[in-house]
Amino acid sequence: MPLENYHFKPTGLLTNKHIQSILASSKARKWFLRRQSSSLREHQRSLLLECGDGVRLHALHSPQPRSSSNPDLAKNNSKLVILIHGWEGSAESTYLLSTASSLFNKGYSILRLHLRDHGPSANLNEDLFHAARLDEIAGAIRNIKTRLPYQTYSLVGFSLGGNIALRISQRSEQERLQLSSVTAISPVISPSDTMDALNSGLAIYRLYFTKKWKRALRAKQRYFPEKYDLSELISKQNLGDMTDQLVENHTPYPSVAEYFSQYTLQPSGFTELNTNTYIIMAKDDPVIPKAGFSGFENSEKLKVYSYANGGHCGFIKNWKLDCWLDEALPKVL
Repeated sequence: MPLENYHFKPTGLLTNKHIQSILASSKARKWFLRRQSSSLREHQRSLLLECGDGVRLHALHSPQPRSSSNPDLAKNNSKLVILIHGWEGSAESTYLLSTASSLFNKGYSILRLHLRDHGPSANLNEDLFHAARLDEIAGAIRNIKTRLPYQTYSLVGFSLGGNIALRISQRSEQERLQLSSVTAISPVISPSDTMDALNSGLAIYRLYFTKKWKRALRAKQRYFPEKYDLSELISKQNLGDMTDQLVENHTPYPSVAEYFSQYTLQPSGFTELNTNTYIIMAKDDPVIPKAGFSGFENSEKLKVYSYANGGHCGFIKNWKLDCWLDEALPKVL
């Protein structure tokens, strides 16, 4: 059944956008994933990826241990799926672990890529992470393809990782990445709109991202005490003020507006894609306003799947906390 005919229709409390969004990253749901993710974890190994210009990124690679006698699994043995988490997430984020382990159990090999300064990687690069750093992601994919021989390579990103995946799709031919597909889940379309949504929405989202960002900044300062005194940045009480100072002191951009423009996605940027590209989004996403998707239309290489419910990276289909994405994604890989 193609994804066009495979709908997400939760019922009851699971139609609530905040319940969906909170469950996406909940520790309770991760507890339920212990058995599902055991094989993925058993076979994972750490990789340091050389991305060009001295940049290194960290990843966890879980190769399939052997060809399966099960034909439904064996057909996926030669396929690598590269997964990118969202801002201040990691390879261990619940939503990403769910998808990674489900795909691994279906026969795919998995690589969970950490963005700069995310997960255990604060010590790898001296300069701070910001969302406009796309060259190193393209470099990481090239290094993956050189070191890990597979027949096909697919890229899946969540939230900010979805934004990055879509920008990689735009540059895929230029960078000669030859990806078989790119899929973005709840992608950031307009960072300014997302910032507005965070500032005007429930405080739980602002507090979540502020806490995690400050924790990452403290880790960076511990590894590079001679370069950084981030105490003023960490002392800021809201995401807007923190972003203002990040841009002013730690990016080459003269303003937040110019910085945001580096990763704002426009429909006009998707008219000449060479890679099969998919967007999966929920109209009730409390972090990514649906208005940002205006003008994004289906074409030969771009397919947009928009659902009434799902929240931000949620798509939880029942109270066993099973995720609809885990069944849907193989239809676009």
